[in-house]
Amino acid sequence: MATIRDVAQKAGVSVSTVSYAISGDRPISAEKKALIEKAMKELDYKPNAIARGLASKRSRIIAILFTPEERGLGLSEISLITCAAQAASEKGYHLVMWAMKTHDLDELRQLVRHELVDGVILMEVRNNDPRIPYLKSEGLPIFLFGRDDSATEESFVDTDFSVTMYQSIARLSGQGHRKICFVNQSEETLRSGYGPVLRAHTAFETICRDLRLEGTELLCPSDPLAGYWKASEYLKKNADATAFIVMNDKVLSGVIKACADNGKDIPQDVSIEALASSEAAATMLIPSITAWEMEGDKLMELAVGQLIARLEGTYFEVPRRLIPCTLVERSSSAPLHARSEHTLPGR
Repeated sequence: MATIRDVAQKAGVSVSTVSYAISGDRPISAEKKALIEKAMKELDYKPNAIARGLASKRSRIIAILFTPEERGLGLSEISLITCAAQAASEKGYHLVMWAMKTHDLDELRQLVRHELVDGVILMEVRNNDPRIPYLKSEGLPIFLFGRDDSATEESFVDTDFSVTMYQSIARLSGQGHRKICFVNQSEETLRSGYGPVLRAHTAFETICRDLRLEGTELLCPSDPLAGYWKASEYLKKNADATAFIVMNDKVLSGVIKACADNGKDIPQDVSIEALASSEAAATMLIPSITAWEMEGDKLMELAVGQLIARLEGTYFEVPRRLIPCTLVERSSSAPLHARSEHTLPGR
């Protein structure tokens, strides 16, 4: 494996000149820079990120701070992190993932003290999120993938869960559904102030009341079996329910099985829509799920781009972007009148 000394020898310059060319700390002539780049290419030399950071006082590494806790890493989360890594790479940065509990500031302090990263993207943001004031007190640039209502001065990108919930309920209502069950995430997650769960909870209650619909919310751990038992219990008590909205990809399979075991055909008897989901999650099931899909890649590219712009001094505003989900119709939903016609005698 080639070293920086090999590059210097091949280019006919000093090691320090190669170091300056890589870090950008000092200007060097275009001729020498071209020789160094040619030598690096011929030797297939890749500068070590840590060594480069020691030279430039910047590591060109950003962290994505994720708190798996109860929900863990699902298909949607993996897709977002992959997108972040690609977006960072395209701008010449590396990405690392820090996975820890929201309130575990001791572990976060240990990582920050190593000074390995230039900035942090926070995921799984909660109201009154303790990570935000701590990272700011350390002078570490941050960008929020989500919102904290108590940190109104911070830059963020987020899905507009309230608008998306309204669009989903209005669509189902327009198709004739009057009794709708919303399968949210767990009670513990709601109590923690986790933004998506809290905003969807509030929006569902408000919209059902305004549209005079009979709405029931089930708070459910992110486990297929929990989804099965919660949905089964609901259907046993509410045989006339005709629609589920599920904002918890990991319980979708359980909800589908509960419908089948309670004699409910999808979509002839019951419609299912997934909220804030992804193509990967919605198409892995039978039937494939009609979903309000997050613009996750777009949001993450914005987050990475804005954080790096701030690190490089081209950050002149405090962006705050809310983007609703996009509807993708599949096989799990249908209007009530369509199934009535389908089940008429002689049809």
